[in-house]
Amino acid sequence: MFYSSKLFPSVVLLALCASVESIAQNSEKTQVLDEVVVSTNKYPQKQSQSGKVVTIIDAATIQRSKGKTVGELLNQQVGLTVIGSQNTLGTNQDLYLRGAGAGYTLILVDGLPVYDPSGSSTSFDINLIAIDQIERIEILKGGQSSLYGSDAVAGVINIITTKNSGKKLGLSGSLAGGSYDTYRASVNAGGQYKKTTYGLSWNGTKSNGISAAKQPETAKTPYDNDGFKQNNFQVKLGQQVGENLTLRADLMSNYYKTDLDAGSFKDEKDYTFENKNLLWSVGGAYQLKNGKLTVNFQQTNGQRVYVDDSAHVEAGAFAKYSYGYYRGVARFAEAYYAHTFSDKIKWVLGVENRWQNTDQTYLSISSYGPYESPAIKASTANTSLFSGYTSLNLQDFNGFGLELGGRYNNHSIYGNNFTYNVNPFYWVGARLKVLATYSSSYKAPSLYQLFSPYGNEALKPEVGKTGEIGAQFFSKNHQSYIRGVYFNSNIKDVIAYISINQDPWGRYVNLSQQKDHGFEVDAQWGIGKAQVKANYTFVDGEVTTQVAGKDTTYANLFRRPKHTVNVNVAYQILRNWSAQLALRSVSKASSGPYDDAKVILGNYTTLDFYTEYQINSTIKLFFDLKNLTDKEFSDVPGYNSRRRNFMAGAVFSIH
Repeated sequence: MFYSSKLFPSVVLLALCASVESIAQNSEKTQVLDEVVVSTNKYPQKQSQSGKVVTIIDAATIQRSKGKTVGELLNQQVGLTVIGSQNTLGTNQDLYLRGAGAGYTLILVDGLPVYDPSGSSTSFDINLIAIDQIERIEILKGGQSSLYGSDAVAGVINIITTKNSGKKLGLSGSLAGGSYDTYRASVNAGGQYKKTTYGLSWNGTKSNGISAAKQPETAKTPYDNDGFKQNNFQVKLGQQVGENLTLRADLMSNYYKTDLDAGSFKDEKDYTFENKNLLWSVGGAYQLKNGKLTVNFQQTNGQRVYVDDSAHVEAGAFAKYSYGYYRGVARFAEAYYAHTFSDKIKWVLGVENRWQNTDQTYLSISSYGPYESPAIKASTANTSLFSGYTSLNLQDFNGFGLELGGRYNNHSIYGNNFTYNVNPFYWVGARLKVLATYSSSYKAPSLYQLFSPYGNEALKPEVGKTGEIGAQFFSKNHQSYIRGVYFNSNIKDVIAYISINQDPWGRYVNLSQQKDHGFEVDAQWGIGKAQVKANYTFVDGEVTTQVAGKDTTYANLFRRPKHTVNVNVAYQILRNWSAQLALRSVSKASSGPYDDAKVILGNYTTLDFYTEYQINSTIKLFFDLKNLTDKEFSDVPGYNSRRRNFMAGAVFSIH
């Protein structure tokens, strides 16, 4: 699909602009509303009242995605690439927002940060989240550390889980099956009794999968399939105390186990990975005359276990047995006050504290005997991070709006740093919004980078500066739009691993500088019974690092395509029957520095088909056919992607 990397972005932009302008003049039937978001300023706010770049995945879209995973759904959004989302279930999901590396996007669950303190990058594993337990997703682009702290360098993804029905009792669920002996079931129950709300949900998935590793022609025996099992539980309680005070308590238990292979092109018969995550939180909100005080506390306990108990001979594995145990605990506490001076002036003031620790052990046994790496203990591998922040939001001063924000941070190891955000926007008439942002952000060193055998307690935080400029053009009733944004990001003091000539032969240092830039265009509009959503992303980047004492600059967006297009066309065939086609096309990408195979990953285009039929007010049937042209492609050298596959099932809802 990509015939010219230089001409293609301009062609896409001009085509989308012409399409939306024509449709805005001739059709006003689509029902895309000015949605309210909570991620932009920590209080409900219409998108028209904010200059930030936000993408909303609404409840209707998620209901039409029952056959997908969270990674597959995010992979279709503008500015996002999720490597591994189209491989066998349980594959590691590397999330790249606007080209930034894994770990530079902060994941929130119901507005509270989640991450893995035991990981080298602390990024949260989105395999843990079941799509059946999600109500909507808000994707907030650009440096967002002023409101959300560490890791919000490229942006924030707020996963909002299903809420109570508001009635005495509501019951819903789904049952589905499909390719690779994949089966999925979910049940959600909840409601309200007097001033108490409650909710309970469960999701289970099982799949025989496909081989994660691609089988070379020289392999003597067929590679086995890598299976996947998952269970998710969630409990929600809420209590209204008097007229002004609301209390809540939430519990999420997420678990999955998957088979692994030995590496690219290398099979493994008895290598497994288990990931357990227990998240609980309590909080309350007190409504005052002109504002609201919110208090939250959350704890996350994570545990990852890798076991290889009989290394497969054909894979050529060095170790006959290996065991890795990684446990992390993260605690988060915050209190913030949102004050309304008037309809045009709002202000947020808050404080938060993050504590985290980790325990890690690794043992392997080979023909040379056992090897045990130095253990990492929670008693020494722990940090705290205190922050105070504020944000002032000015709206509709003759079409002009502005957000100003800042955050002071105090880390128990590296000390202090400060971030800021300046975000003006201006309405030109009633249909064109022009926006700009200049912000700083940061990512604190991980516990592994600080306290592992290769750790360095002298590490500084990675500091990013991001600039954005863009415009959004609406139809007359603001139900169709096109938005274009140019972005430029510069991350300094990037933490890198280098080799040294003494034990332990390697160390983490602040060495590099990462620069990314690009632009994204997204649009949605309605034509009669059809609704069209389309987006295009261009991203490029380079890193400057020291080699032999000299600065060296090279392109480094490994595995990330420069050009990505997504087009989704939905059509209401009958009142109770609809269908949609989704096209995704990506350009070539280079393999990473640690990939076993140094190749250029080819460009490819896939096409998905989805249809659903509402039998009655209670039961809906769906059929989701992915990669219907049976395209063979790879996002990671030496690993398989899923060929033509499907999920089909039923969804029920009783209120």
